[in-house]
Amino acid sequence: MATSIRLATREDNPAIVRLVNRIYQNGLIRLGFQRNPDFFIGQGVIGDEHVLTVIVDDEKPNELAGLTNMAGRDLYISGQRRRVWYSGDTRVDFPYRRRGLAEEMFKVQKQYRSTTELLQGIVLKDNTAPLDAARNTAEGVLFDYWISHDIETSFIFTRKIKPRIPAGVELRRATAADVPAMQAFFDAEAPRRNGYPCYDFAAMLKGDPYYAGIKIDKYILALRGGKIIGITGSWDQKGFKQTAVLGYKPALAALRPLVNLWFGLVGGMQLPPPGGMLNYLTLHTVLIANDDQDVFRALIDWIMANDGQKVDALSVALTEGDPLIAVPRTYKRQKLISCHFWLSYGDDPRPGIDNRPLYVELGRL
Repeated sequence: MATSIRLATREDNPAIVRLVNRIYQNGLIRLGFQRNPDFFIGQGVIGDEHVLTVIVDDEKPNELAGLTNMAGRDLYISGQRRRVWYSGDTRVDFPYRRRGLAEEMFKVQKQYRSTTELLQGIVLKDNTAPLDAARNTAEGVLFDYWISHDIETSFIFTRKIKPRIPAGVELRRATAADVPAMQAFFDAEAPRRNGYPCYDFAAMLKGDPYYAGIKIDKYILALRGGKIIGITGSWDQKGFKQTAVLGYKPALAALRPLVNLWFGLVGGMQLPPPGGMLNYLTLHTVLIANDDQDVFRALIDWIMANDGQKVDALSVALTEGDPLIAVPRTYKRQKLISCHFWLSYGDDPRPGIDNRPLYVELGRL
């Protein structure tokens, strides 16, 4: 099968969606991480600048065999705004694997980046083999990488709950009138973490594609004496990014009704019939003054007691060393461990990054 590699265009969207829908992760549950109906909406929330590379099967020019993306967005690094590129969404269709095509796509991407830019990525814990291969190609080092932090993603199972609100704290939904105060709080708090996206709430209200699916009334504010001391939002991304259940192993398929009954009693993610989607909200824009764990817990409780009643779980990602990481651990949850890494086509970038806690915005991965 002869293939060629090029940059993608908007016209590739139907073929990209078909490619993404063909690829799945096997196990007891066959999962597909899909991007219906428009792949580019999901890309728009990852970054505002892209190098999206695709593999074309020359014998089937209307179909794609693989893709990978590098997205640029502004993050706070060492307290300063900086352009950082995120490498992700690497997918190669099953018939084309083990042919070095991912490596070839990375070589094309490298042509569009410099040796001085800061890049980052996420990989499942202990799954660095593809990165090691890029570090040791036949033609030399394609890029180098350095693992920086473990990431703990929690799927917190929802239940009926009375929010545990600290004395003197008020919780309520945000409105457009709160945006100036929210922006001031954000500008003071976000730079305390490396990797925090630079947000413009006024742009969000105007419908900027970077904020697709985010609504002002899904932000919950914690206030003391009328002053904001915490913000957390919930983000329903199913309109452009789905975790689809494509099938089950026979034993689990037979037991699925009983499993769902049990999860309904004790808490857990409901298993939909094949073709359905996992139903969860993603927590985002986590900002808590003084890293007050009680305030963060109150915000999670409030979201669970309200918008969370329509879903099976709330997802949130925090990194090792973050003072807030202990809070999701107090809930019944399913956890996933992955790793954050810095990547470079040149020198080791770590000397230019201080030791502030690392923030990872789960909805933008």
